Amino acid sequence: MSDGVLGFDHVALPVSNLERAVSFYTETLGLPSVDGRNPADGTYHWVRVGQAASLNLSEVGGDGVRAGHVAFAAPASFLETLRERLAGAGVEFRDAETSLYFADPDGNELEVTCWREARLRDSGANHW
Repeated sequence: MSDGVLGFDHVALPVSNLERAVSFYTETLGLPSVDGRNPADGTYHWVRVGQAASLNLSEVGGDGVRAGHVAFAAPASFLETLRERLAGAGVEFRDAETSLYFADPDGNELEVTCWREARLRDSGANHW
């Protein structure tokens, strides 16, 4: 098992119309929806890209455009190491239990997450 970033987990894309975006990504590009909710009833929707990555399509309103983010998958053991590294480098971060959110030097929002590992551990599965 690696003690660092394992690969991409998901990319969050801001969209102006969620229903239109979900239709484009699922019907035009052929990506499967992995979200049981109706796009008309929500503000975000998940579609699968390949075996392990996802797109999180997030609707933004009016001119309140916000940047999306890139999420990297990592083992839970790496989150504590990363907390220490970020703090030591003076990088502000938000700790959300199974994820850390922070910006790179150019202001791009990044997430390092172990939510899949936590879900597997809580279910009793052992795939990591």
